[in-house]
Amino acid sequence: MGRVTNQITGTARGKIGNLIYRIKKSGESTVYPHNPNRKKPDTPKSIAHNNRFRTINKFSAAVNDSPFLKAIWKTYRNIKGKNAYNKIHSYNYENSHSDFMDRSAKILPGGILCDIVDFKPDTDSFRITFMPTEELLEHFKPPYVAIVMIYLNSPSSKRKGQQVLEHNCYLTFETELQNHKFVAGKPAKIKSKEYKNAFKIIDDYKRVRVYLSLVFISNTEQRMWTHSMSYLYKGAELDMEYNDVLLEKHNARLEELKKPLAPYSKLRFR
Repeated sequence: MGRVTNQITGTARGKIGNLIYRIKKSGESTVYPHNPNRKKPDTPKSIAHNNRFRTINKFSAAVNDSPFLKAIWKTYRNIKGKNAYNKIHSYNYENSHSDFMDRSAKILPGGILCDIVDFKPDTDSFRITFMPTEELLEHFKPPYVAIVMIYLNSPSSKRKGQQVLEHNCYLTFETELQNHKFVAGKPAKIKSKEYKNAFKIIDDYKRVRVYLSLVFISNTEQRMWTHSMSYLYKGAELDMEYNDVLLEKHNARLEELKKPLAPYSKLRFR
């Protein structure tokens, strides 16, 4: 390993020829030889970790793609991360798994609670129903932007004709609306525009979750937004299977704790 200091032409980073430059927080660069033959470990644990990383990366990118959500995430200074993408990633990492995002994942970490109560898609459009609250009506003023993110997980088959179905993918719909008929405690509905065959893909997935956020400038001229827990449109049986696996692991851990501990004994050499 080598170090590069007093860099006149700027800070070196990345791959140059057969050398890899990595930058430290101090601004100093370290140099490593490139090893093209480095093998990735193929143990079950490392594969599961890599798959989990891929899952959370896809979710974070989908949320970060929305300019409205991205701008809101930047305002949360107490969440770890230098930018919106990193904040989304760190906040939701504990809700990611090797092949899916669980029900606790959120497209926004806070705001006015606004629960989804129904979701009905067809081939070309969808309708989402949510429950406005007194807090929302206290601050709400049109126009507003509705952001609906549809999470598709576990395809029924890997292929549909020539199309390869990804294990995790996202449909995000954003629209500006001028009028509203919100009444606290009374379901309100938003219908998407017509997009030919855009939502037909929902039928090809076993688990589908839906997220909703309304972004608006309040009557006090402040930007405000709503958040919700994910709404499970279908796939409850997959969630139950996962909960059963968690219960088995928990019971196995309890059984291990019940076993008598061996007497303490240790040998050291320095």
